[in-house]
Amino acid sequence: QDDNNLKRKLSKKYLLILLFPFGYLLNILSRRSSVLTEQYYSSAIYRGISWFIGNLFGWIPFSVAEILLPVLAVIVLWALIKWGIRLVRNRKERWIVLGNGILNILLAISLVYFSFTALWGLNYNRQSLGSILDMDVQDSTVEELVMMTEELLESTNALREKVDEDEQGVMVPFGGVKDSFKRAREGYLATAEFIPGFDAVYGRPKPLLFSSVIAYTNIWGIYIPFTAEPNVNMKVPTPMLGSTMMHELAHQLGFAREDEANYISFLTCSLHPDADFQYSGHLSALNYSLNAVYGQNAETYKDLYSRLSEGVKRDYDENSKYHEKYDGPVREAFSKSNDAYLKANNQADGERSYGRMVDLLLAQYRHVQQWEDQTR
Repeated sequence: QDDNNLKRKLSKKYLLILLFPFGYLLNILSRRSSVLTEQYYSSAIYRGISWFIGNLFGWIPFSVAEILLPVLAVIVLWALIKWGIRLVRNRKERWIVLGNGILNILLAISLVYFSFTALWGLNYNRQSLGSILDMDVQDSTVEELVMMTEELLESTNALREKVDEDEQGVMVPFGGVKDSFKRAREGYLATAEFIPGFDAVYGRPKPLLFSSVIAYTNIWGIYIPFTAEPNVNMKVPTPMLGSTMMHELAHQLGFAREDEANYISFLTCSLHPDADFQYSGHLSALNYSLNAVYGQNAETYKDLYSRLSEGVKRDYDENSKYHEKYDGPVREAFSKSNDAYLKANNQADGERSYGRMVDLLLAQYRHVQQWEDQTR
């Protein structure tokens, strides 16, 4: 009877391990048809998943995932230690113990991978944001890039006059950092008036308790699909905090690609009723646009940078200080890991995909220009 019980347990493990290839196959099929993925998963199944998990954990003021992760790490470590002890003690059954342990590891990997894919990962294969919003995303000229950046620069300078500063002259959110977490969702509610479905974000962004450690990994924010929590590194420079929150909320909305989350961050910040969020979104977008200009013409970049207001320059200096402070081997290692993760999830540019949001900004710029030409 003991042998029969063992066989049943092993057969269940074998079946559950098949979740990995099944999840992989599901991912491959999803990539082949972004239209079907959009229609049946991102716009239907995922909405229900996001609503349920988001409401389940969204009301909790701290990050549940951040608390669970070290607990799970301890459990895994303890299981590995027990496995090692059994290997040493049971010399006669060493191969059985070894095989059973390997099956358990494969089982855990399969469950995590399949859960990630089913709960959120298929969103990497949905239709592009440009297609969803009917935006004309195409290659642009340097002249067009510069003209768009000039407009963005002027509006960023103007918004800078409407925000608060700390003693060092660096922008800070209205009512303090904690209050900004409460107000973040308002930008999505405002955007939903123009784009249906953008109000489908639940709870609020959550501050990471271990931000002092996480800052060294180059992580500004992280979305955890298993708990539907948009988490934010509290060490992020305050001028960039609002745009970071909105970026992570975009992931909860089901937009997995980094360039699209960046653009949605800009869009929802721009439509937010409060000027501090509007400015944060513009500041982040301008940073990407200026970097794109620099890649094309360094002299033009210098000219544009000289036209920034002193307040905007102080905020960018604060951003540079942050990177200098937390730069190092840990950051480099995590950056490479993130790059590999993004490439594995249908983002061929890896970490460079963050900057491709400029293509979406240019598409919006062209749309506005065409509309203005037609109304003149």
